[in-house]
Amino acid sequence: MSKLGKISIFFAGLSLVSLSIILSIVGDWVPFCWLALGLSIFFAGLTLYWDRHFFREFASMKTTKEGMSMGVLISMVLVLLIVVNYLGIKHSKTWDFSIAQTNSLSPQSVQLVKGLKSDLKVLFFYKKGVEGNEENRRLFRELIKKYQDLSSQIHLEFVEVNERPDLSKDYGVDKGSGVVFLDYQGHRNRIEKIDEQEFTSALVKVTRTQNKNIYFVVGHGEKNLEDPKEALGLNSLKTMLENNSYNVKLLPLVQTAVVPADADVVIIAGPSESFQDFELNALEDHLKKGGSLFIAIEPEVKVGLEKLLRKAGVELGNNYIVNVVDSVLGRAVKQGPTVGAVFSPTNLITKGFGQNEVTLFRYPQSINISDSKELMQGLTSEFLVKTSPQAESFTDLSLKGTGLGGSYSLVSQVTGKWQNDSKAKSFALIIAGDVDFMTNQMLYQNLNRDLILNSIASLAREENLISITAKEPQATQLLLTETKFSVFLFAFIIPFPLLLLGVSLGLYTKRRNA
Repeated sequence: MSKLGKISIFFAGLSLVSLSIILSIVGDWVPFCWLALGLSIFFAGLTLYWDRHFFREFASMKTTKEGMSMGVLISMVLVLLIVVNYLGIKHSKTWDFSIAQTNSLSPQSVQLVKGLKSDLKVLFFYKKGVEGNEENRRLFRELIKKYQDLSSQIHLEFVEVNERPDLSKDYGVDKGSGVVFLDYQGHRNRIEKIDEQEFTSALVKVTRTQNKNIYFVVGHGEKNLEDPKEALGLNSLKTMLENNSYNVKLLPLVQTAVVPADADVVIIAGPSESFQDFELNALEDHLKKGGSLFIAIEPEVKVGLEKLLRKAGVELGNNYIVNVVDSVLGRAVKQGPTVGAVFSPTNLITKGFGQNEVTLFRYPQSINISDSKELMQGLTSEFLVKTSPQAESFTDLSLKGTGLGGSYSLVSQVTGKWQNDSKAKSFALIIAGDVDFMTNQMLYQNLNRDLILNSIASLAREENLISITAKEPQATQLLLTETKFSVFLFAFIIPFPLLLLGVSLGLYTKRRNA
């Protein structure tokens, strides 16, 4: 290369360095950048012109051609890798090989995501410096990625509370510990727990076109809905239903004598005073019209609902169910709540409950389904929750003597047409032998919350709102018999290292004598 060529290439490089320095200092493209870029191109072109014979001879050399061929091959590989990565990001696909499919969304979530008709905006509000925020953001990003793999209409945005006070105020965010909002077609829902259950439930709420109406019957000594401090009240249940976008209303049936036409679910929770005949007729008409009814009634409480339930093929046990344990002194009543540990594996309400999970009740009564074929004609009955066989029933709370052992149904469901009336619509009725499991004191214990929420969702014909139970990771167990272990030991564990040792010695000897 000539001396002038070297000087020109030096100035071309100096111009590029100047351009880089300007961009780093100013942070934007300014008019002087064009001058630096133009000088760099000018001096580079000048070098090519002055030393054109040198570059022509250099390009015709064999080593240059081989080097350029290698360069082209490397460039093609790099371009291929870039294209593959781009396509992988735009059209990602994952495979879940875990036994419990813990890394996959439930069919319910998949169906909801694929049913989106417009963009779903997901905003994660956080505040810098708050402990655990980075971990929460990472976990949430991993969760949302599963949904985004199914639809390009889900858009995630992380919002720092202090940097966007206007947006934080608009969404009513007053803390930065990781609050998430779903925004869809003008509907918003807030979640604070990072898991599939909460996110999918929130997705159902924002995509729901109309809120369901839940009526609580009052006027018969039912549980209090208003006092949050009353341990045996239902204020927590009311609040939970309202947070799930249900309209909670009171139904003084003794005054109205009719169930409103807009009632999606009617709940009778722990009455202690009798129902009048005209009230029972109103409830019966509601069921004939295809309505839904949830009854939670305490043992030995005679309020007249027995007549209505008997027509549906249900008999109340009027007993007290407790768990028993075997001790050195014989069978004894287990202290504490009665455990419902057996769930219907086919009903959507309890299908997702884990085998090692339980619901808790306080001295419930059993729910017995009639075995009369004539009475049950046109009806379908199914238990939802049962005790384990380690349970006994007693006639009073003294719990003296020996109870009658067995597995007792504590919550059951009946569906069908009322008394096989061809003109009637299909109704749904759920009966629980205890009301305490849904009170402020016990609502959030174990699976009680899921049981009541799933029951109401089913009665309201919103099966897609039924809670998704978290998937439990399952360990892969390797069970070897004595014979299989011997085969594994002598066919693999011992021969394989010996084979590697023999090959190594052979290669060493061969190279040593070469």
